Amino acid sequence: MTFKSKFKKAFFLFLAGSVIIIASLYSFENRHTFLAVFYQTIKLNDKAITEFRKAVEMDQNNVYAYYQLGLMYKENGNFNESEDVLKKLLSIFPEHPYANYDLGYVYREKRKYDKALKQYQKALEIDPNNVYAISDIGYIYKELGRYEEALLKYKKVLQIDPSHPYALWDIGVVYERMGMKGKAEEQFKQYHEITDCSFRRFWNCLD
Repeated sequence: MTFKSKFKKAFFLFLAGSVIIIASLYSFENRHTFLAVFYQTIKLNDKAITEFRKAVEMDQNNVYAYYQLGLMYKENGNFNESEDVLKKLLSIFPEHPYANYDLGYVYREKRKYDKALKQYQKALEIDPNNVYAISDIGYIYKELGRYEEALLKYKKVLQIDPSHPYALWDIGVVYERMGMKGKAEEQFKQYHEITDCSFRRFWNCLD
């Protein structure tokens, strides 16, 4: 790392730290949330989790801290902890725009598919065009062998987002499992054409 890079990094940390300190002095009751966001920014995730936990212990209605804590647990693969936090959040704010989907994803990863489907439906009641929820419902149908229903969900995803990579790929997987080899190969080809990030298709890299 060059001196210039080191200086820029040090300056950034100083500036971010100063903002956190000033904000903490301004709002003492939110100091743990501010510190957690600071640690998130500099990728100190364990410390961020610790501060978010302190934030929700101090304020049982801190929706932002609950969501970020549940999200960090989810991204770390700590699904039991994430489930507990997200359920608590939804007891406070049932119409949270993202937590319903994230709890559905946690159930999906724990293979509690019935619970996942119900949670995704709640997410879709809030946002009918949530492609992540629709795609995940397709994934569950695929895993359960409900291939026709899976295809309908994936095709709905592509109506909203024609370049959605998971839907493009999983349609090919579904066709393959249905024994439709020709359609599967055609779909995989389309997937590679749309997601290929090479010089000849450099525009795909701009997304």
